[in-house]
Amino acid sequence: MGNSESKSIDERFLLKLTEIIRNNFDNEQFGVKEAARIYGVSRSHLHRQLKKLTGKSVSQFIRELRLEKSMELLQEDSATVSEIAYSVGFHSPTYFNTCFKEYFGFTPGEAKIREHLEQERPKLKKSSKRKLVLTIALGILILIIAFGFFQYNSIWTKPPIDTTITPPLPTSHSTKSIVVLPLKNWSGDPKLEYISDGMTDAVISRISEIKEMDRVVPFTSSLQFKNSEKSMPELAKTLNVFYILEGNFQKQGNKFKINLRLNDGPLNKLLWSGSYSGEWKANEIFEIQSKVAENVATIMNVKLTERDYNAFKGIPTKNEEAYNYYLLAQYQNNKFNQTSFKNAIPLYEKALDLDSTFIEPYLGLADIYVTGGAVWGMYGEQEAWRNAKYYLEKASLIDGDNIQLSDQLHIGKFYFDWNFEAVEQYVEETYARIGADNWNEYLFVDYYLKTGKYSYALSELNRLIFLDPSYGWLFAIRASVIFFVYSTEEAKEELRKYDPLFMDDMFYLREAAKWYYYFGAYDASKEKLQQLMNNFTDRPPIVVWLNALHYEMADNREGVQESLTTLQKQYKQGSSGSPAWFMALYYCHIQNREEVFNWLQKSYDNHEVEMTWLRAEPLLATYRQDSRYLNLYKKMKFPVPPLTIPD
Repeated sequence: MGNSESKSIDERFLLKLTEIIRNNFDNEQFGVKEAARIYGVSRSHLHRQLKKLTGKSVSQFIRELRLEKSMELLQEDSATVSEIAYSVGFHSPTYFNTCFKEYFGFTPGEAKIREHLEQERPKLKKSSKRKLVLTIALGILILIIAFGFFQYNSIWTKPPIDTTITPPLPTSHSTKSIVVLPLKNWSGDPKLEYISDGMTDAVISRISEIKEMDRVVPFTSSLQFKNSEKSMPELAKTLNVFYILEGNFQKQGNKFKINLRLNDGPLNKLLWSGSYSGEWKANEIFEIQSKVAENVATIMNVKLTERDYNAFKGIPTKNEEAYNYYLLAQYQNNKFNQTSFKNAIPLYEKALDLDSTFIEPYLGLADIYVTGGAVWGMYGEQEAWRNAKYYLEKASLIDGDNIQLSDQLHIGKFYFDWNFEAVEQYVEETYARIGADNWNEYLFVDYYLKTGKYSYALSELNRLIFLDPSYGWLFAIRASVIFFVYSTEEAKEELRKYDPLFMDDMFYLREAAKWYYYFGAYDASKEKLQQLMNNFTDRPPIVVWLNALHYEMADNREGVQESLTTLQKQYKQGSSGSPAWFMALYYCHIQNREEVFNWLQKSYDNHEVEMTWLRAEPLLATYRQDSRYLNLYKKMKFPVPPLTIPD
């Protein structure tokens, strides 16, 4: 009786949840949060209950119900693929096609053809059934033999990997992709450069809010082409876009003007030009930014929804002086180095002194502390996280549903709190919106990589590279995934292909120097380290560690001692950048087991960010069966078993 009653409760739970989801198929904003609210339970309760009954997350369950419904509609042949995608709640036909093929194994366009073939297929005669059975049996036997041969051979050989990124073919201009190049400062005052960059960033943000857009190049990527001499077709090819918006900004006294040109990139053809002018007042500034986004979308044949128009109406602040300070802070933040971060902090704070309801400065400050605490030796890591959480909590009082806020919070939970459970759930719940409006998708790549979900990491990296091929870090990290999944030689070849493109990219050089070392390509590692040292002045612990390794290999004892002294000093000062972790990795290199675990314990005690590498770190491969390693692994609560067999 008890089991029957329990089964009935479970069935009612699934039926009710399914009904709620089906009633909201046409609502593209419907997700885990809305499902939980309508059901009347918390998101965590809904997730646990559904996971227990089906093994699926709520977002996966919603997505699969939508896909099943789309299959019914496709077989009815009652609408186009795009119309059906929207009717079942997908915000983008492109994303719908990807999900559909992943779930069913073929594209939506094939669905109608397959249904037709099924109806036309002749029925088997009874006399042929015996032959069919024998044929199937023989086929299975052949497959078993072939499978055994494949399994044997796969022990020694690994399949090749195709990492080719194919840009969209410029055969049609329906693809909704655009780059907004940094506006040229024609004000006659170099000190106003921060305003022209800020206006560019703001226009990009406005255009990015439009749901129908397939791709908007981020401002940080666009900034790399500020003074580029590339032609329009070259830019379009490099950035995988069809449309290129360029122009200039002028400010004289309290008046400002923006002149813009929208180009067909591949054809190098002017499509539209326009000018906007007004007084430097908050309402006029934001109104013009919205008008630009609306006009550009119209020319690109992008359908604007009511949600888009409502977003355009938003005014971040009514205080133009606060906005000025915010633009100055962003200008510094986008330079992305220790000095510029320190310069940005008081500027964000001045903006908040003038308008405490202005959410963007809070998010900017949180971003600096998260990045400064995780990457550079700027602040103690836990001190940085406390500061970041303070500003995120302030921002949540203004807009608790802000996506950037939520992403920043979970980035911190991963790197600073090691809260794998919370991040795992967040990754599952937000998977459906990756590529739409996710502020920091790189968290997902890093999480997949460090928890052994290499196929997910590789798939996401390929997608991100397609969307933004100007970001070198992605190529270096893809090489690391190839190293884990395929072979060292293929990983080295992956890096070699892209080395010439990113000789001035700090993050690429840093990652390439590290991974070339892991690949045993010590000369290439040293070369990348030297380029990094020559081009950039910052010396976070990872750079000091790389120097120590190369001094060690060159038997330069003075250089080794200097590097180790710097790392120990950074550790004693409580610097970020995980100095204790890199001390442990140095001792891995010289195979001093006791010092490896001495410094790993210190890294754990200091709650260092790099401890999230504990499972995947190649240099720890020979230590994974040591009880001290397993004890640390257990205390960190990784969601997957450790790699106890050395790679």
